[in-house]
Amino acid sequence: MSTTALKSPAEHSTIWDSLTDKGRSRNQLISTGGDFKRLSERLVTKLNAVEHVIPRKKLATLIALVVGVHVLVIAGFLSALNEPSIVKPKKKEVIVEFVKPEVVPPPVIEPPKPPPPPPPQKRADPPPQAAKPPAALRTAPASENISANDIVIQENTEAPKSTGPVVAAPPAPEPPPPAPVVKEEPLVEAKGGVGHLNNPPPEYPEFAADQGSEGTVILRVKVLPNGKPGEVKVKKSSGFSLLDDAAVAAAKRWAFTPAKRGNTPVEGWAIFPVEFKLQ
Repeated sequence: MSTTALKSPAEHSTIWDSLTDKGRSRNQLISTGGDFKRLSERLVTKLNAVEHVIPRKKLATLIALVVGVHVLVIAGFLSALNEPSIVKPKKKEVIVEFVKPEVVPPPVIEPPKPPPPPPPQKRADPPPQAAKPPAALRTAPASENISANDIVIQENTEAPKSTGPVVAAPPAPEPPPPAPVVKEEPLVEAKGGVGHLNNPPPEYPEFAADQGSEGTVILRVKVLPNGKPGEVKVKKSSGFSLLDDAAVAAAKRWAFTPAKRGNTPVEGWAIFPVEFKLQ
């Protein structure tokens, strides 16, 4: 049997691939169906030519196999026509717009209105006052015709009787004149201290000198009118009791200038320092 008119398996696979390609268009699939029809006609012609070579049973089996293959191809072709082609989904564009939020101003709260004033009340008229009765007369009204004998004056028997003449009471004494205002004369404070009126300095305690103690004592002395000290006090200490005692002992032997009010010596206080310093 001559095989020049038949197509090779590679050609059949190419036709089958073209039929099963879902990416081709509908026109290409229809043209491929026409190729299959022409192919089947050629196969029938070739089979009739080789009937005398191949037995009838084998030929019927071969024809049934070829028909089955064609049925499968046609079924695949019809299913390919019914299946829709793959459509790429379209990209949906999303437009984003920024909307500026509306700012709602807060509501204005009005203050509560003051309550209306109460209606004016009508003043009630005061009740009418009853007319006052006329005041009763203390004495009975005098009659028009009064005789001289009708008037009787009673004698005052309670007053003391006096035989002498009536003397007027003496006038009240005048108040004493105010005391004259005496102007106070200015006060001059007392004075004193080391060197005042030849006052010698206090004796330096030997123990304090050996220890190197130094300081200043402020004394407050009560000066009598005769210039002598009456009371001696330490107003501010030097920090060493030996120095304070030496200053007080020396001040009790000193002479002072007393305080004066005008030209009169009076009692007063003198404040002065006493310094202890090593040579």
